[in-house]
This record gives sequence, C-alpha cells and structure tokens, in this order.
Amino acid sequence: MPEVVLAHQVDFATWRKASSHFVRAGALPESVVWRVAGAGQDAVWSAEPAQNPPDAPSGLNLSRRFVGVLAQALQAHDPERFATLYRIVYRLAYAGLVLTDTTDPDLLWLRQASAAVRADTLRFRDAFSTFTAHGDGDVLHCVPEHYILEANSHYCMERNVRPWRVVAPYRRMEWAGGIRFAAGTDTVAEDESVHWQADGTGIWQGYGLSVFPPQRKDVDTAPTLAALAARAMDCRACALWQPASRTVFGEGPEYARIMLVGEQPGDQEDLQGRPFVGPAGQLLDRALQDAGLRRDQIYVTNAVKHFHFTWNGTRRLHHKPEAEHVAACHVWLDAERRLVRPALLVMLGATAAQSVLQQPVTISRTRSRLFPLEEQTQGLVTVHPSYLLRLRDEDSKQREYAHFVEDLRLAAHYVAQHQNAEQE
Repeated sequence: MPEVVLAHQVDFATWRKASSHFVRAGALPESVVWRVAGAGQDAVWSAEPAQNPPDAPSGLNLSRRFVGVLAQALQAHDPERFATLYRIVYRLAYAGLVLTDTTDPDLLWLRQASAAVRADTLRFRDAFSTFTAHGDGDVLHCVPEHYILEANSHYCMERNVRPWRVVAPYRRMEWAGGIRFAAGTDTVAEDESVHWQADGTGIWQGYGLSVFPPQRKDVDTAPTLAALAARAMDCRACALWQPASRTVFGEGPEYARIMLVGEQPGDQEDLQGRPFVGPAGQLLDRALQDAGLRRDQIYVTNAVKHFHFTWNGTRRLHHKPEAEHVAACHVWLDAERRLVRPALLVMLGATAAQSVLQQPVTISRTRSRLFPLEEQTQGLVTVHPSYLLRLRDEDSKQREYAHFVEDLRLAAHYVAQHQNAEQE
C-alpha cells in the first residue's frame, strides 16, 4: 500500500506531486496512506507505479483558482484532509465529479473547510494587525483553530517589517530580516530550545500562501482601524500592488481629532511599511512639533496606499499617482474617515485634496482656511512637506516652512477650541 509522508502540516507541494502521480497511476483513494512526518523526518512517498486502468488520464488540468482552494483546505485541522482532497481529485479524473454539485459530501467538506480556514485566517490577521498597531512587545501568542501560520507568513512580513515572533501550539514563526519556522509549544515548550529553519530552504518550500483580495463589504464592515489595515494588505484594486513591496496603511490612534492625508508612500515608507517616515515625514514631524502638535496623537495616512515609482538605475524615484490609482484607493480613505471621525482633516497637497474633495483643487486658492466637510468635520488644505524639500533657495525654504507651520498652528488652534467647546 503506497504511503505519502508530508514534511509538515501544510506541505502542499509534496501532497500535490504525490496526488498527481497516484491519479495518473490510477491508485484508488482508499489505497493511499497519508501522514505528516515526525521530528527529524523528511517528506517521502513511494513513486512505484500502480496498474494503470484503461481510461487513465494523461493529465488532469485544474484551474489556478481551484488549486488555491485545495491549498486553503489543506490548512484545515482535520487528520483526514489529505485523503479527502486526494479523493476529490481522483473523482474529478475518473468519476465525473462536477464541482458545482451542492450535495456531494466531499465537495461540501471542501467548501466548509475552505470557509473555516478563511474565517480563522481573518481572525488571525486582525489580531496580528492589532498587535502591529499597538507595538506592545515583539511576540504574539495565539491559538489558531487551523494550520494557518505558514500561509500567512508573507502577510505578516508585509504588515509589520519590524522584528516579531508568533508563537502557537503547533508552530512558531518569526521575522528578523527573513522568515523562519520552528516547532510550536506543543512540541517544545521553551523558545530558547527550538531549532529554527529558514523559509525557502529544506522543507519550507512547498506551502501555499493565503491571498484574500478584499471586497467592498470587507472594507465597509471593518470594525477597527487595525482590522481595516489587515484587509488592505491584499488589495488588488489597481496595478500598483505588483511593483510595490507592500500596502502602506495609515497609523495613529482611533478617534484622533486630527487626520492628516498625504499623497502616497515613498521609498522609505514602502520599505518600512509606515507612512511619513522618509525625508518628508521627518520634516513633517519637525513642523508638527513647532506648531505644538504631537505626531502620536494624529492619524496619518495617504490618498494612495502603494508606492508608485520609476527606476533610475538602482534607485526608485517617486512618480505621481494616476487618477485611476487615487480612485481605486478612495474606498480605503473613506473607511479610515468613518472609523477615525476626526474633528479636522488636513489635506497635504493637491492629490490628497482632490481625493478628499472629489474635484480639482488649486492649493493657492484653498490653502490656509477652514471649511466644512461632511459629518461635522472641518477641512484644511496646505502643501505637502515634500514640496518644501524641493525648494532650491534658502529664503524660499524658510518662508514656505514658516507658512506650513502656521497652517498646522491653525489646525492646532481649531482642535483646541473644538475640545474646549465639547467640555463646556
């Protein structure tokens, strides 16, 4: 009886290769034994060909989407999942199984397992995003219902580029410039005693990744900023996600009184996964301080969440986002405004103002004055700090910086008055 030993709980590559071999060989589902290797064991399976039936398929072409569903269901905490998935593939090849059948027990299991893994994944992502936003420590302890950590390794890396570790009963996972995996607390209780293995080496080359491009309802129903940021990581609404390193979401306290909106992340923001941490962000921090404001009390975001750039040799140069990019990201900005509910929304530059106001904006005509927006929020338009960095002569730099600080002082004054009025 052929036996397949998988390297770990989500060794999809070995499962897929073995399934393809045994389906072509006509091996009956009940004749194949599946199990996960113990400590120190490698993935292995018998390639001995079985008796080919007369109608054995020369190959079985599965859609990329369906393969993704199989990889997702493989994460289910069900010891029979490997055999069930193989049986589904075998039946597709030999028994005329129709994927749209809503009553078939195997397909019902597949849908339920996939849905359960998705739900568990979203819960984990929300928890990891909250852990990232709060910045409390570098270790997240969790107890997922399914084997989902490996499939979310790249999500975690994109959401949080600072060093972190996730510890669960079945698996440990950490990032410190590279992803590594180790046994969970069920196997090794103490972190200091585990043996770490780098992603992409040894057994860690064959697991699937969970990618869940958000739907509009996912955005509209996000209950917190952390949950909203978690959903944004897999956004595919425009083409900018492909060249960029990651989605760079906003950061700051829930219910901040001031919300700053810039244009898009730059090179450093894309690498660090945080808004306004490059040269423009450093200038903004100095201006906020000079205006009597604190960055940690302000919610800071951008109209576009991915870095749009062009290559100049080995350097990535900022490229102004297109109207389609701004339009695609508008749903995220609206959701951020819904959750933050700021008293004052400050638009840094023309792109931010056009995104918020949904009309062409001339900075010189709208700058430095308060005007009402919807939902009891005031608006204020000023320049983007990168504009100040582009000025060449020192007199212009000092004059425009002072003007920028005055705009921020106007924001500080308005918010102070608004707070006093609420307390009376």
